[in-house]
Amino acid sequence: MNLFETNRLYARKFISDDWRGVLEYAVYKQQTGFEVFDLWPTDPEGCKGLTGYFANSDNFWAICRKSDDQLIGFVSFNEVDTEKHLDMGHGFIPQYIEDGIAEEAIENMMQYAFDTMSIVAIDARNEKVWVEQITPLKNIGFQELEDRMQFTREDWEQR
Repeated sequence: MNLFETNRLYARKFISDDWRGVLEYAVYKQQTGFEVFDLWPTDPEGCKGLTGYFANSDNFWAICRKSDDQLIGFVSFNEVDTEKHLDMGHGFIPQYIEDGIAEEAIENMMQYAFDTMSIVAIDARNEKVWVEQITPLKNIGFQELEDRMQFTREDWEQR
C-alpha cells in the first residue's frame, strides 16, 4: 500500500529489493563527506541489513519515481517529543532529483503527518553545511532556528 501517490512519485514501506538504492545513497554520503553526520554501511550486506531494518520499522518510507519504480530517497518520522514536534528525517539520491521532486515528496509526507498525527510542528535537524539536504526544506518554507529547521501546523494551514 502506498502512503501517497502523485503523478510522479509514491511513498511506500521499504522492501528487501531496495537495498541497491540504500547502497547508492550510502555511497553518495560517503563520497561527499556527509557520512560523519549519520554513518551508513557502504557494502551490499550491510545495506541489505539496513534495508531490512527500514522495512520492519513503521518510521521509514521509501520514495519512488512512478515512471520506473526507482527508489530516489526516503523520509523518516523519527519521534514525536513531549511538545508534539515530529522529528522528520529525509535523504535523496541527487542524480534522481529534478524539477522539485524532493520538495514534492517531503510536502506529501508533511501532509500525511499533519493529517494523521497530533503534532504542532515538524522539525528537521540537518547540518546547515549539507546543502543538498536543507535546500528542499528551505524551498518548502521551513524556518531556520538555532538548532533545527521547523514548519509549524499554523504555517501549514496558512498555505
